[in-house]
Amino acid sequence: MFGSLCLFVGCTGSSSCAGAKENTREQGHPRDQVAAPDSVPAAASGERPPALSEGDPLRPGSVAPKPTGPESVGVGDIREPALGPGPTEAARVTGAPFVLVKNWNFGSAGTIRSTQELMSEFEFHDQFDTIANGTKYGSVTVAPTPETAIFVARELGLPDNKQPVEDPLRPNREFKSDVLVAHVRPLSATATKVSVKAHDTGNGSFMAKWKLPSGGSGLGKDLLWETRARIPKPLLGYWFAIWTAGNRWDKGAEMDVVESFGVPHLAPGAKCFHVNSVGGDDNEEFDNWPRGLTKAGVPERKWDLSQWHTWTWVYLRDDTYRVYYDGHLVQHGKLYWTFGAKPNGPPIDMRFLFDFSWGHTEISDVNISLPASSFPLTYEIDYSRVYLR
Repeated sequence: MFGSLCLFVGCTGSSSCAGAKENTREQGHPRDQVAAPDSVPAAASGERPPALSEGDPLRPGSVAPKPTGPESVGVGDIREPALGPGPTEAARVTGAPFVLVKNWNFGSAGTIRSTQELMSEFEFHDQFDTIANGTKYGSVTVAPTPETAIFVARELGLPDNKQPVEDPLRPNREFKSDVLVAHVRPLSATATKVSVKAHDTGNGSFMAKWKLPSGGSGLGKDLLWETRARIPKPLLGYWFAIWTAGNRWDKGAEMDVVESFGVPHLAPGAKCFHVNSVGGDDNEEFDNWPRGLTKAGVPERKWDLSQWHTWTWVYLRDDTYRVYYDGHLVQHGKLYWTFGAKPNGPPIDMRFLFDFSWGHTEISDVNISLPASSFPLTYEIDYSRVYLR
């Protein structure tokens, strides 16, 4: 992510914790949607059909039930809804129902079932054609095929300044029946030690090809974005983020729906995270991650990110937003979706990014080296769904 990195217990100084994104394009390089209770299938007439079922209201924080009939990915158009579950936090958002427009349900039994289908929906670099948040992440995103690999910054020290390609014998992305598994592994099968500074590990991160033309009042629609994920095999220095930003960036606009990284004082395991906008007016303070989660009413037993959790971002057309974590309201505020996140600022689009990485060169606690035998570092994502209204 591109904005200030918000911070954690034992942070060794603001210089290592804020402004750690690399600036590109204009003055920014960030990491770059609408909403209601039930999603609906497309109608033959092109008109919006009635809701699938009123049913019982979903319990906040529960996993949305599977619909009857096959799910679909969707084309990203509110006039042509995707088929799939309604949002888990629908009961917490009053007003008209949300319409499912993108249903990325990962796994061989979902809507993104293979590498080919992943390539049809996602890119393997960010919106500024970088594969390590500029050059700041310790791990680089690998391409699934030679055809999808791009040329990259020479500062990464990669052969021929080309994005590495996934080794099928040591995959960075694997499909199980109901999840996509994303691994961080040494780029070399013979490596004995790897380091953040050397950028000699590869990861399975990706960014959606589909994007929104804007957000908030600029979009003129409400957005709800829901993602379920976990870190079943964390390592020291892990870097996990689900976030949005645009095609231009200058300290915003950006929304870090979740960001967490593996600092020593929270090891072992993956514990705690922060939720913050970049450029917005956040109402909850996350300069101390455990304190922020405690204030939001999240019990400590639910901080363990090796277990499944659901994050939901609700961003309304009046520029206000809320973020829920397993039914708990963990952040809310106001954010203008413009260049620099300024009122009446130049418009920007909205991208959806999924970072399953390792380390950061500008944060000393995670600018580390580890034995190659420690890897893989493993993430899993169940689904990510976008709703509009």
